[in-house]
Amino acid sequence: MATLDDFDLISLVFGEAGSSLELLFAASALIGGVLFLLWFILMLLGGVAEGVFEGLFGLEMDMMSSDGSFDAMTFQGVMAFMMFFGLAGLYTLKSDGGDTLAIGVGGVAGAASMYGTGKIFQVFFALEASGNIEISDAVGQKGTVYLRIPEGGVGQVQIQLGGALKTYNAKSKDEQGIATGDFIEVVDTIASTLVVERASSSEE
Repeated sequence: MATLDDFDLISLVFGEAGSSLELLFAASALIGGVLFLLWFILMLLGGVAEGVFEGLFGLEMDMMSSDGSFDAMTFQGVMAFMMFFGLAGLYTLKSDGGDTLAIGVGGVAGAASMYGTGKIFQVFFALEASGNIEISDAVGQKGTVYLRIPEGGVGQVQIQLGGALKTYNAKSKDEQGIATGDFIEVVDTIASTLVVERASSSEE
């Protein structure tokens, strides 16, 4: 039976010699676990996660809209698969289960974790959407720029909608840049993106 002493992932990856399969499982568990935790922490910080992961991995994510649930779920699912594939495979291997069994158990555990993560995120986004707030309701609302809107590009704005402060992707109506903190007014929507223009104040 494997014990906790067998799961020193850092040593397996960077120190002690082990089989290639052990190294694969350990590296998968370590990388998946670290990225999963990092993503979760950044997600709690809101739009920070989007900017960081778009810059690092070239991913286009919209965590604040229903369209973004698939992107976030997919990234989380891959990280969960790597983490549980590594942990389950390494445990089986350390329990003398054999290479083939370890790969099989790891694959099943990884697939189950990916499926479970996807379902969890579907529930989260369903709860978020249950307030029956349509993005079109944002037209006419005023707010502030949260992440700078570059010229011809997309940033983020915060507006009061449905009794709560919400963050949405936004682009400038005149394609000119709008700095962080500037007041804006929503004039239109394109899919899940708001079209905004500068406003003199945040008051309606």
